[in-house]
Amino acid sequence: MFDKIGFRTSGLRHLPLKTALDGIVQAGFQTVEFCLEHPEASPTNLEMARKMGLEISSVSYHGKRDDPVTRLEYGKRAIRMAEECSVSVVVLGSPVRNRKGFLREAADLYDMCCRLSIKPAWETEPDTVLEGIDDFNMYIAPLGTLAGINLDAGHLHIQKRCTVEDIKALGNRILHVHVEGMNRLEHRHLLPGQGDINWEHLFRGLAGAGYGGPLTIDLFDIPDDWRGYLHQANIALDELIIYHRRNLATF
Repeated sequence: MFDKIGFRTSGLRHLPLKTALDGIVQAGFQTVEFCLEHPEASPTNLEMARKMGLEISSVSYHGKRDDPVTRLEYGKRAIRMAEECSVSVVVLGSPVRNRKGFLREAADLYDMCCRLSIKPAWETEPDTVLEGIDDFNMYIAPLGTLAGINLDAGHLHIQKRCTVEDIKALGNRILHVHVEGMNRLEHRHLLPGQGDINWEHLFRGLAGAGYGGPLTIDLFDIPDDWRGYLHQANIALDELIIYHRRNLATF
């Protein structure tokens, strides 16, 4: 379980996509989340990532500050790209405001996913419409059995919900996972292991929920030595997984 570690292309959108993907491969990642926030995201370049040896964990679009028309357009584009490229999961975000508009958008995107046999995973994030687990359960889960969550460990931690019980209760709704270090009092994505997340609780919860997919590192504000930073992130998460597997029998 958790044998594969991935990275998001969104954090490297300032780089040419081929350069970013090469750095992800060289850092030792096995999977990649293909983000539409990168200006070069396309089906052709997604296939390029595969040819470089990367598995595609998801196609994603968040756009939390985009207008409603753009959000719906790019959400549909993400779903179409996932279907065209045989990617089973699409990760979606919510806006910082306009709950009614978002609920209409979510229903439209869910229906499209059902028609195309794509699994939608909405991410919860503080200061957006879907702030946490309770919002997911209230607004997204009722859409249907295929409506899932992209569980972001740091975001749950900020809301004191990164617990074994809360994560385990989500069960098979967990379709995709983001991880990063995080201090509870500051929404800043750090290297895995930094901050005060209880990683034992995270891993026990995911194991209890039956999640066995990749863990995707979600980092921004990446330094100039980005290649070394990605390698450091991969090693840090791998060490956490190994420690909890061997020493705490977490999973």
